[in-house]
Amino acid sequence: MSRLIDRLRAWLADAQAWLAAASPRERRMVLLGAAAASFFVVLIVYASFAAAIRHAEATLEEKRSDFEKISRLAAGYNAQEQERQLLEARLRQSQPALMTFLDATARSDGVEIGGMSDRGVVAGAQSGRPREMSVEANLGKVPLDKLVKLLTDIERSPGVVRVRRLRLRKSYENKDTLDVSINVSAWQGS
Repeated sequence: MSRLIDRLRAWLADAQAWLAAASPRERRMVLLGAAAASFFVVLIVYASFAAAIRHAEATLEEKRSDFEKISRLAAGYNAQEQERQLLEARLRQSQPALMTFLDATARSDGVEIGGMSDRGVVAGAQSGRPREMSVEANLGKVPLDKLVKLLTDIERSPGVVRVRRLRLRKSYENKDTLDVSINVSAWQGS
């Protein structure tokens, strides 16, 4: 180790002796060369730090973006999971007799049912799928506002009850009323 230090001291002494014997023009050139080398080293160090910072910022932005996507997906999943659980709970509820329910709802809304036929279980009931029961009803001379109220009351009923098909025709006797044919289905867990 002391040999290395002695060599460095000797080299430094030789450089000082050469610099002392050099002309002013040579001194300026050596000084400019040293300044250029120092500037180059500083530039390299700055460029490497700047590149590392840009890379870290890009990685951080990518991770933020991924986190936002995960947050949105998690919120969507939670909402869908709650909706699924609510639907399952509604499927487990005991369904009212569909014909009786439809008749009572129509009477409460002031709509007269011309005819009704029970289609029975039309789908499901095997391999754990919900059973779908269906009723078809014909309504004659229904004003539009009463029809909208009836459809809303059917859709907002307890359990899972939906209007599957709706066919409207203007009434021949009164152009302000409609002749309606609806198919209402109810689902119940098996």
